[in-house]
Amino acid sequence: MSETSAAVHPLSGLIPLLHRLARLRWLLCPVGAVEAYAQIRPGTGQPYDLIRFSEAGGWIVTGRLGDVYATSFMQGGPLELLASWALFPFPHQHEAGYAAVGQQGQIWLRLVTGAALVAVCMLGARRLRTLHRLPRSQPLELLAGLTAVLLAVPYYFWAEGHLSQFAVPVMWVAGASLAVRGRTTAAGLVIGLSAGWQSWGVLAAGLLLVDRRPGPLLRAVAAFVVGALSCYLPFVVTGRFEMFALAWPVRQLTLVHTLLPQLTEFGWPYRFLQGLVAGLAGVAVALVLGRRRDLVWLGPLAVVTARLLLDPVLLPNYWYPLLVLAVAGVSLLHPGCSPWRLGLVALLCCVPHVQNRYVQDLGVTTIGVTSALITALLVVLRREEPADA
Repeated sequence: MSETSAAVHPLSGLIPLLHRLARLRWLLCPVGAVEAYAQIRPGTGQPYDLIRFSEAGGWIVTGRLGDVYATSFMQGGPLELLASWALFPFPHQHEAGYAAVGQQGQIWLRLVTGAALVAVCMLGARRLRTLHRLPRSQPLELLAGLTAVLLAVPYYFWAEGHLSQFAVPVMWVAGASLAVRGRTTAAGLVIGLSAGWQSWGVLAAGLLLVDRRPGPLLRAVAAFVVGALSCYLPFVVTGRFEMFALAWPVRQLTLVHTLLPQLTEFGWPYRFLQGLVAGLAGVAVALVLGRRRDLVWLGPLAVVTARLLLDPVLLPNYWYPLLVLAVAGVSLLHPGCSPWRLGLVALLCCVPHVQNRYVQDLGVTTIGVTSALITALLVVLRREEPADA
C-alpha cells in the first residue's frame, strides 16, 4: 500500500454521500414549518406578554410614546414592541379562536416563519463562514439547519412571545463578528442597538475589548452609548418612563435565593449587579480569545450564561438565546477542529435542549455545567486557533 493511500481517512468514502445529502438540506424548511405550527393548540390564545407588546407597539406607531413605559410592567424594548405589533397589528388576532384554528392567517404565519427560520439559520451559516474566511460548505449548512431543527428553534420562537430572546443574540453575533474583523465602531453601534429589543442587550459591551487600542475603543464605546440611548430617549423625554421601577420576585431553586434566602424582591439595583457580572464574563472571553473567530458565538454565550447565573426568576424563555448561539457555533466548525473541540461544541448544543425538556428545575446545575464547558472550550481554542482566526 502506498503512503498516499495509507494516509486516506477510513471514513473518506462517506464524503460523496454527505455532499449528496447536503444538497437536500432545504427539505429541513418544511420540518421547521411543522415545528412552528405545533405551538398552535385549541382553546389557547396568544402569550400574554405578546399581547401587551403588540398593543404597546401600536402606541409607538400612532405616536402615543408617553403611554408605552407609563407602567413598570413594560420591560420589552421598542424594537421588540414594534416587531410584535408588525406580526399581530389587529386586536382580533389575540383572541383564542384566531390563535388556535379559527383564522388561516395565523396558521400560514406560523408555517412560513418556521420554514424561514430554518432557511435563515442555513444562510446565516454560509454568511458567517464567508465573513470569517472559511470555505463555503454545504454539509456545514446542513449541520446548521439540523441543529436548528433538533433544538426546535421554530417551536420555541413562538412559545413565550418574547422575540428579543432570539433577536438580541443575533445582533450580538453580528456585533462580535464586526469587532473580530476590526470594525469596532460598527460593532459598538450594533451591540448598543440590541438594547432596543430588551435592555439586557447592553451586557455584551465587553466584547468590544477585542480591540484594546485607545482610539478605536473609545469610538466603539461612543457608538455603543449612542445606539443604546437612542432607543429609549424618545420615551424618556415624555416624562413617563417607569421601566426601572419594576422589582422581580425571587424564585426558589435560583442561586439568588440560595445566597440571599431572605430576599423576596429583586429590583434594578440588583439587576445592575447582575449585569456587571455578565459584562465581565464577556470581557474575560474577549481577552482570552482576542480576534479568534469563535469569539463571535462563545463571547455572547458566556454573557448569557453569567446573566442566568444571577437571575432571580430563571424563566424558560431566558434559555432561548442559547439556541441561536448553538447554531452559530456549529456554523464555524471546519476540518481542522480536534475531536475535543467537536465534542465540547456538541455538548454545548445539547444544553438548551436538556434544560428545556428534562431538567427545568435544575437551572443552577445546568449553568454550572455550561460554564465548565465554556472554560474547557476556551482552553482548546487557545491551543488550536491562531490569534487572528
